[in-house]
Amino acid sequence: MAHWNDPRVRVLKKYGILIDAEPEVLASLPGKLPAADDDMTFHQWKLSVFGEPVDVGIFSLEWPYGNTKMKTLSGWGGEHVKQVLRHQTKVAKQRKQEELEALELELAEAAGQAHVPKELLEAEVDDLGEKLQESVREFFVRELENVEDDVSVEQLLQKMLRFMNASAAEFAKTQRKHKQCQQQVEALEEQVKDLKRQLGESGQGDEQP
Repeated sequence: MAHWNDPRVRVLKKYGILIDAEPEVLASLPGKLPAADDDMTFHQWKLSVFGEPVDVGIFSLEWPYGNTKMKTLSGWGGEHVKQVLRHQTKVAKQRKQEELEALELELAEAAGQAHVPKELLEAEVDDLGEKLQESVREFFVRELENVEDDVSVEQLLQKMLRFMNASAAEFAKTQRKHKQCQQQVEALEEQVKDLKRQLGESGQGDEQP
């Protein structure tokens, strides 16, 4: 039975009564529930809704005697009421989740359609002035030259990410080259030290009689 189409909940919302019946009886509930006449008997109501006098129970509020055992009360339909309440909770959570997903989709679509005036970006670049790295300034100048009016935020972000990724890759490449050069310099320094040591030892040998 689909949680979002529980027949008991549909009947409760339509007629204001909480019912229970065998699964096959609940499954026979029509898609469109007929209107109920206030003068209609329960038997007539069952014929109108189910098409036949099926066995249907109705939950009602009762005041039991004080000596009624709790195990007896628990069998008066409390479990069925809990099922309906659990169903309502699941429906509420599902609806909230659907609303959240719809909102996220709307926000994503809005972000994809968002635009910023070209003049605004140009003004921001000018205001930052020398605070911007030359490569970053050149990026914005290059991109704004190809735009006549508004700038797509989505496209600009994509280009900025590619630019940042390329810059990071170039920086990593430079770092590797710098490390290699440093290692070469250290190796040369060791060679110079060895050569000086060898020359010193050779000079001492020539001074001996």
